[in-house]
Amino acid sequence: MLEPSKIELDSGLTVLRIPMPAVASVTALVLGNTGSRYETQAQQGIAHFFEHMVFKGTKNYPTAQKLASAVDVMGAEFNAFTGREYTGYYVKSASQHLGKALDVLSDMMLEPKLKQSDIDREKGVIIEEMNMYHDTPMQFVDVLFNQLMFEDSGLGHSILGTKKTVLGFSQVDFKQFLRKWYGLGNLTLVVAGHDKVISDPSTLKLIEQAFAKNSHDRSANRISSDKWIKQHQPQPVLGKGRLVVDSRQIEQAHLTLGWPGLKVSDERRYILSVLAVVLGGNMSSRLFSEVREKRGLCYYVRSEADFNHDSGVFGASAGVDPARVHEALEVIIQSFQDLASGQQAVTETELNLAKEFSIGSLILSLEDSRGVGEFYGMKQLLLGSIHSPEEVMAIIRSVSIKQVQMLARELIDDQELRLAVIGPFDRQADFYKYVKMN
Repeated sequence: MLEPSKIELDSGLTVLRIPMPAVASVTALVLGNTGSRYETQAQQGIAHFFEHMVFKGTKNYPTAQKLASAVDVMGAEFNAFTGREYTGYYVKSASQHLGKALDVLSDMMLEPKLKQSDIDREKGVIIEEMNMYHDTPMQFVDVLFNQLMFEDSGLGHSILGTKKTVLGFSQVDFKQFLRKWYGLGNLTLVVAGHDKVISDPSTLKLIEQAFAKNSHDRSANRISSDKWIKQHQPQPVLGKGRLVVDSRQIEQAHLTLGWPGLKVSDERRYILSVLAVVLGGNMSSRLFSEVREKRGLCYYVRSEADFNHDSGVFGASAGVDPARVHEALEVIIQSFQDLASGQQAVTETELNLAKEFSIGSLILSLEDSRGVGEFYGMKQLLLGSIHSPEEVMAIIRSVSIKQVQMLARELIDDQELRLAVIGPFDRQADFYKYVKMN
């Protein structure tokens, strides 16, 4: 059993330390309480763009090459990711290099160069990233669906932003963004791995030294996500639209459909996660068996649940033969409806398989220091509390058929279904029958 410790430094930085026995690596992960949903319309894409910029050089590692070399010489890996409500940066290395890893990571967070020449050059990189996603319909259909689900709210726009906003960013924009969102009080540092190194009192001193760098011009306190959302996005989060069809001459149609789900703090989120596995979470799920194995309609089909501070999404995605897209849609939607109505209620066998799959997937994700760091860090960042893997497993094991059925009946509502489709379809009206058009 892992035994994490939590402390808040005088600087406001929250630090989680998770010692792991029989592990020789360490991961230092900084999670920022910021993401694409907190951007204004003119700022769309800046959180993701900023993530790119911290890799272009810092005070102690003034170029991208010197920064990369500092990591490569340790045989380490470093990367970052941007979501709608968080941004993460990590360095994973052998435990003897933790001090260096912390120095690199803190320099990226506290003293990035943010040179205008680097910004201008990176604009082209991000535009090509946009083009890549647009030309990958399997991924772009999810962008369309989120725009449909959340409309003009911060959750609705692409994490990458638009070409117009990206091309308009300047050094001033990034420095203002850094000051507002990257104060130490708005960050969480997680160090996980080699137990003797993580537990050593000197490790906390290394952290304090690394993150004592220049941050005096930043917002010192944590920005309350709930308060920010209420102040800046008081309008209803859910969009009024129900359908979007992107007509393209491609060989495979891609679709995403779904309903409003649960917010991340909802205690039923693990019930919904189990429900998603029953429907389309693995190769023995209903959708995989019915849509792929029995009918040969697709290569991939899956059901997923996403959770935000104040909302969520529950649904399914698939890539199908365009000539059989309507058959696929009918089967997928009927699978959800039959379960919700009780016509094909969840069985004890299905429930046990879904629970064991969920627990097994969790165990596998915790086999290395990065997985452990993300598990604990994301819970601290988004929920403000730490839940152990054992606690999560116990909650999953306690899920009952009654709980799954009740939640399915609540969420799977014909009046709330949204649908996004990409494929060689000229008539959007052909898809009206699947959704309730206003």
